[in-house]
Amino acid sequence: MEMDLVISVRRDAAVPIIDLAGEVDAYTSARFREAMIDLIEAGAANLVVSMMKVEYIDSSGLGALVGGLKRSTEHGGKIVIVCDNPQIRKVFEITGLEKVFPLYDVEDDAVGVLVANDGKGK
Repeated sequence: MEMDLVISVRRDAAVPIIDLAGEVDAYTSARFREAMIDLIEAGAANLVVSMMKVEYIDSSGLGALVGGLKRSTEHGGKIVIVCDNPQIRKVFEITGLEKVFPLYDVEDDAVGVLVANDGKGK
């Protein structure tokens, strides 16, 4: 069964959270990258990407994330990921991207890190 990607955006403590559900692959990664860039260009440099409902991610999906991170960093922001799926986390570990993207099991922890670092202590 081919699965599409559902992308929804919500705000928690003024940090946008991109909820992904389904597969982040060659067919869906462009929409995901556009969603991140639209938010960043609208002034939200910090993003939480929730992959709690992601069943599969390939190199295209990882490339979209890296592209989003590049744009976020240019605007002084960060992207953090929420994911408790061991298979998805393993993809980040194998590629070394767990060193680039902070991974959290709990959304509140991810949001808390961005809110704590947003304009404070500089």
